[in-house]
Amino acid sequence: MSTDNKRPSGPSTAEIREKFLSFFQSKGHLRLPSFSVVPQDDPTLLFINAGMTPLKPYFMGKKPVFPGYEGEWHRVTTCQKSVRTGDIENVGRTNRHQTVFEMLGNFSFGDYFKKEAIEWAWEFLTSPQWLGLDPSRIYVTIYEEDDEAFEYWTQNVGLPPERIHRFGADENFWPQDAPTKGPNGPCGPCSEIYYDRGPEFGSDTWADYYETRESNRFVEIWNLVFPQYNRKDGGVLEPLPRPNIDTGMGLSRVAMVMQGVTDFYETDEFRSLIAKIVELSGVSYEGPSSVAHRVIAEHARAVSFILSDGVTFSNTGRGYVVRRLLRRAVRFGYLLGLREPFMYRLAEIVAEVMGEVYPELRENLPSVQQQIRLEEERFFETLEAGIKRLEGLLAGLREGDTLPGKDAFTLYDTYGFPLDLTLEIADERGIRVDTEGYERALEEAQELARRHMAFERDLFKQSNEALAALAKDYGGTIFVGYEETDTQAEVKLLLVGDQTLDEAPAGTEVQVVLDRTPFYAEGGGQIGDSGVLEWAEGWAKVSTTQKNSDGIFLHLAQVQQGTLKAGSTVRALVDAHRRDTERNHTATHLLHAALRAVLGPHVQQKGSYVGPDRLRFDFSQFEPIDPKDLARVEMLVNRWIQADFPVRYAYKSLEEARKEGAMALFGEKYGEVVRVVSVEGVEGISSKELCGGCHVRRTGEIGMFVIRSDEAVAAGVRRIEALTGVGAVRYVREQLERLASLSRELGVSPEGLFERVGKLQDELKAREKELERLKLELARARLSSGGGGPELREAGGYRYLAVRLEGVEAGALRGVADELLERHKADVVAVGSGQNLVLKLGKGAQEKGLDAGALLRKLAETAGGRGGGRGALAQGGGFDLEKAFAALGDVLMSLPQP
Repeated sequence: MSTDNKRPSGPSTAEIREKFLSFFQSKGHLRLPSFSVVPQDDPTLLFINAGMTPLKPYFMGKKPVFPGYEGEWHRVTTCQKSVRTGDIENVGRTNRHQTVFEMLGNFSFGDYFKKEAIEWAWEFLTSPQWLGLDPSRIYVTIYEEDDEAFEYWTQNVGLPPERIHRFGADENFWPQDAPTKGPNGPCGPCSEIYYDRGPEFGSDTWADYYETRESNRFVEIWNLVFPQYNRKDGGVLEPLPRPNIDTGMGLSRVAMVMQGVTDFYETDEFRSLIAKIVELSGVSYEGPSSVAHRVIAEHARAVSFILSDGVTFSNTGRGYVVRRLLRRAVRFGYLLGLREPFMYRLAEIVAEVMGEVYPELRENLPSVQQQIRLEEERFFETLEAGIKRLEGLLAGLREGDTLPGKDAFTLYDTYGFPLDLTLEIADERGIRVDTEGYERALEEAQELARRHMAFERDLFKQSNEALAALAKDYGGTIFVGYEETDTQAEVKLLLVGDQTLDEAPAGTEVQVVLDRTPFYAEGGGQIGDSGVLEWAEGWAKVSTTQKNSDGIFLHLAQVQQGTLKAGSTVRALVDAHRRDTERNHTATHLLHAALRAVLGPHVQQKGSYVGPDRLRFDFSQFEPIDPKDLARVEMLVNRWIQADFPVRYAYKSLEEARKEGAMALFGEKYGEVVRVVSVEGVEGISSKELCGGCHVRRTGEIGMFVIRSDEAVAAGVRRIEALTGVGAVRYVREQLERLASLSRELGVSPEGLFERVGKLQDELKAREKELERLKLELARARLSSGGGGPELREAGGYRYLAVRLEGVEAGALRGVADELLERHKADVVAVGSGQNLVLKLGKGAQEKGLDAGALLRKLAETAGGRGGGRGALAQGGGFDLEKAFAALGDVLMSLPQP
């Protein structure tokens, strides 16, 4: 079918989303916008993977208070964008797998429970006012021991018992198999809701589902989770005093059911994407068989969502995941015949279709498209280069041979060339690929990556009952560090790991919680403050400060003298280096504004480091910065400093701040009230950013600003490091002294340095060229002396030479090989020096089907080394030349006779 057939009927996806959120609002739930897909306070997760994930603290007992909303909210509803990439290879091939999806959810933090969750689910699904689904086509599963849920479904809702299946903890418990396998902690049964799409989707029955647990006809649309137990050692399930509700409804699945289409790729939100792919490729969409269209459409959404939340392409972590998604889509585009970047065009369709609900898709579209296009261009180059490398590997094989799995994996791992294209190209030549060997190599690489990429848990992220109780009773720590760096405070808690102490004697390293503090906690790129805590009998050194998700500041301190006691009063004094940190933080804001003014509005902050020693600023920029532009940026910041403008602070609503043009950190989530830091304009350019960090009072306090380095750190991301104040003065003085020293060494003035260095470089190049010429002449002389030169041998119908020279570079070896080939009319010439080896073939050998690259690989099996080439020339390094030359004749003998 084409995209013009079988258009979806029924409500649009947007209408279903709105109905769900409105329904639960009517039941007293707070409607929250989707959180970013990047977890804010959980270093163990790459992405938010379910609707409940960003709400976990409230399930664990944190007071459900949300910025911008008064009071506590024990009922919440969201449509959360979520990312799961565990089954990425199944995306496009099945009707169930997505990497980015929208999860509708209603949540209760110790408020209502099973009865309301079941009754409201039934009402929303069946009431004509809401979805109006046919009640006779609704089926459910429950945990085998959950008689309470069974009663609510049959007695309160009226669902016939025969439409309910009971399953064990492997199917209907969260976490799966928790009663027997753990982990310890909150858990509970769940009830899944299914809808019968009718016989046109399959002839199986609900009874069959009990046996198969697989169906295209009966589709799960909603999962109601009832966390009612606290699992303890030995599988003990202790009832929670206040059980919770966590539900998840996949929006695209419900849309598929409501619109009466085969799968979610035919729903309204996907159809425009697939239509664009058809337009760009000229290849029609044939439903489930068109895997390429489906992969591209799904991954276009995923890449757009992830990049819009501030992730950038890289080789690790989240950046690696989004790069993998894009490249998978591009390679399927390649199979459709697309040879130029196209994914960036699909990002526009995603923003157009879903930008109303997720405004970041529209707001960040220009930056997202630039990143995608640059990444696509690079990957298309990789594909072309990979094809050439693959052809070199295949040239030494014949029909029926097998390409080693390790070679296929090297193509993928080193050069980014995908396995499916390797399989397709090899198949065209009748050559098999050792996919098992490929999988083994992939597994080994993934295991290594898992060890290297394991997230390091932060010292201060530990769960502690005392911290939770403190947050509940008193809220977060009061921060007074904007106005004070020296204050009196009460010690509320002393912690070592998860243990609470009454007192900490000298030598103890302890986390100290104060009721109020002048110490800034690490965040927004600014490092945590250091300093001292003093009391009458002693003192402790604070090395850094951080805060947990409840806003409690933790001061990592070591008691130097005396005993620090809980409940005592201390003097909290921040290290004087904080002033240097403030200089660098304000300079970072000015740098951001200057970069946007000089380079353009595409500049977005991607990360930063602000400490007393330096500042580092990462930002979106897709090409190197012209030195003149960099100098202009530096000058602008110094003009701000010389103007000695006041640095102003104001608290405003998020909406008001954005209307005024305040810059927000790309991908960051803010409360409804934000702190705006602003500096008035130079040349009509001003700085205004949302920021909770520490700053100077006036720009003149920065003193001086110098850019120390500018470099690319990822695709489309550059990094500037800079210095301020005394550090900048020292740096400039050091550079001037180096310049003067170099000038004295070369006997010229600083102004004449460039000319003198240029002449030296020209002289060096000339001498290197002469040296290469002399080496080649020496090699020729050696070959001409001693009995008429090397011996011409024969093996397998080929005449060959094997010559070893000393101290000859690879470039000279190629010249020697050419001369030997011409002088001796040989078929094969092998010339080596050290561990370098060059193979050159005559025209006759090539006409007989011999390939230099294949021959080199054969020698490498015996003599080690590695290299490449194709046709008449191959070269490599790391060879044992004695073994290589000894094996050459045998290798030629083993080849099919010409």
